[in-house]
Amino acid sequence: MARDQIRKAIFEGKIKPDEKLSIERIATELGISRTPVREALKTLESDGIIRILPSKGLVVQRFDHEELTERYAVRALLEGYAAELACKKQTPGFIAELEANLAAMEDKASRIVEGVNDLPLFGELVEINVAFHKKILEASGCTVVPKVLESLQMPLAYRLYQWGVPERKRAVIEDHRKIIVAFHANDAISVRAQLEQHIQVTSDFLISTDLM
Repeated sequence: MARDQIRKAIFEGKIKPDEKLSIERIATELGISRTPVREALKTLESDGIIRILPSKGLVVQRFDHEELTERYAVRALLEGYAAELACKKQTPGFIAELEANLAAMEDKASRIVEGVNDLPLFGELVEINVAFHKKILEASGCTVVPKVLESLQMPLAYRLYQWGVPERKRAVIEDHRKIIVAFHANDAISVRAQLEQHIQVTSDFLISTDLM
């Protein structure tokens, strides 16, 4: 409960990036003891949502524009490369799995009520989105790329945010649909280009928000 409420406060902007987190204040506001708050903050640190600074203690993680741009640029290159390989190696049933994933995403996205930050629902969409990209990585047969991408993973707060923005929600779904179409056409170059563009647009969107 403590973790979810702290994460919700961060997601909704009640706790800002670089803002110092006080265990005592959070415990008082949530009406619980300091121990569960302390454990919740450890979990959020592991998720990359908060970090420890020598001068401030625990603060909400912030990525500057340059670092975020670099992270997504590298990710786009790596995932684009993996997608191209996946297209060349695709096995029976692979596209059907992507299509089932897209259908699940569309179903969950249709349940979003505009203006309502439904974190559990957004979390489910994050998982579906991750599964889509993971299926492509697995189909590529790459072993190094997934390990590098793991180090580039963004905090959950960043990945949750886009589902509360209607135009971004629609764009993600449409991008996934275009990627599947390219796989259907067995066009490895197009698959790579679609994947790279999809990730680049995500980067541009995050930079344009107040999360930075």
